[in-house]
Amino acid sequence: MSYLKNEKKHIIYSIILGVIGSLIGISIFALSGYMISLSFFEPPIFVILFIIAVIKLFGMAKGGLKYLERLLSHNSTFKLISRMRSRYFESSLNSDEDMHSVRFIQTLSRYFEDIEDYYITIIYPYITAALVSVFVILLAGLIDVQIVITALVLSLIMLVFFPLIFSIWHEKIDADYRTLDQNAFLKTYQFIHGFTDLFIDNKDKAVQSEISGQLDSIRRNKNKESLKEAVIELLTGLAQIGTIVLIIFLMQNDEVFLIPMLILLVISYFEVLTPVVEPAGRFFNTHRKVGEIERPAPGAADGRKISDEGITLENVSYKYPAGAYEALSDVDITVDPGEKHAIIGSSGSGKTTLLNQIIGQKDMAVMPQHLDFYNATIRDNLTMFGHFESSDVEMEHLLAGFELEHFKLDDFIYFTGQLSGGEKKRLHLIRMILEDKDWWVLDEPSAKLNRELQEKVWRKIFNTPTVIISTHDLSHLDQFDVIHFMEAGRIIESGGYGELMARGGATAEAVRRFAEYL
Repeated sequence: MSYLKNEKKHIIYSIILGVIGSLIGISIFALSGYMISLSFFEPPIFVILFIIAVIKLFGMAKGGLKYLERLLSHNSTFKLISRMRSRYFESSLNSDEDMHSVRFIQTLSRYFEDIEDYYITIIYPYITAALVSVFVILLAGLIDVQIVITALVLSLIMLVFFPLIFSIWHEKIDADYRTLDQNAFLKTYQFIHGFTDLFIDNKDKAVQSEISGQLDSIRRNKNKESLKEAVIELLTGLAQIGTIVLIIFLMQNDEVFLIPMLILLVISYFEVLTPVVEPAGRFFNTHRKVGEIERPAPGAADGRKISDEGITLENVSYKYPAGAYEALSDVDITVDPGEKHAIIGSSGSGKTTLLNQIIGQKDMAVMPQHLDFYNATIRDNLTMFGHFESSDVEMEHLLAGFELEHFKLDDFIYFTGQLSGGEKKRLHLIRMILEDKDWWVLDEPSAKLNRELQEKVWRKIFNTPTVIISTHDLSHLDQFDVIHFMEAGRIIESGGYGELMARGGATAEAVRRFAEYL
């Protein structure tokens, strides 16, 4: 909660103004009730006029204080959130998080939406309501000890008991939603982007059925949220009615004159307490999200062994920030120089995440899932603005070799819209050739290419000394030294092509279905 240590003056001033404004609001109702009781005794008209004038002045004061309080509280909140966002993304720059991930951005945005209301709707109103309750209990001492006890019990119910009960309920609903939402996203992503793979594995109908079931579960989860809000409204309403009935019962003999004033005071007091119950019930859940956002973005789990000879990952698990599932779980993989490794499996099985843990462990050329190009010339994009040395003749030869001769080195391209997916793949492959590294890591290198271009890409890949590839294209699987089949973030089998085909497991079944599909 370090980010709440700033803007102290504005926060304190807004709370003070909020408390004063709330007390004035309660006083307006109390004076109105007192005037009702007083009118029974036919007081002089100037007394009634005086009370009306005070109520009017209080109303004007309340409006002014409310404006200043909102101005200070919202200004503080926006500054807090702005600084919090900046600090988070600064800390993310040095992490190995996939900042392009749509899911990561979506989840992070949802967290920030919850946190943006943290001060305005949770912290500030609760502090204000608690301080107002203290004043109300003290003022009740001027009337009757029974009213003091009533105010104290009411405050504990509304500010402690109800929020604790509903925080447990809210945490359960939110945890279920995160799991359901994550599973639905993964299955939908798997269905859309890996339909061919699912069709080959004869899993397309099963995944489609799972998506429908998960969407129904999400709708039921949302209904639980609506039910929770309805129960809060019901219980707070019953508490208000019960308090009014109790006051009438307690004051019906000696202090009946004060009953109208106390009833209106209770109504106005509940206007302060009722809006606090539901947000206060979200405190612990939102507090946890603040803690996740404030922590530096994590990298991969320990378990990497890097040497001049190769890379070893042992018992590596990985969970994305703000994620509801483990993208990798107890993964072991060893890659020695000169080996060709293929990582296969359905979409969403963890292949790309595993590649992300390997990337950066050695001096290697990388073809990631999301390809970056810049508003610059073809030459600048291929050489990364002169970082890779190459002659124009060599680059023109490579462009022609991958059927990109329609591009001239001085042609200016844009990072969005202009390049097709296949053009990006081939241009990025040329960039990797110019980078001239012995280790290549590639994510779906043959996707979005026709058969002839795929063969050219595969030939270049197999001419590279050490290769680690994630792919759905199983047409060249027999040329890899080691094949790893992934499922639900785990490597369920590894081995050479002949060994795995003889075993008749997941890899053999995938190869058979891929052949049938072709």
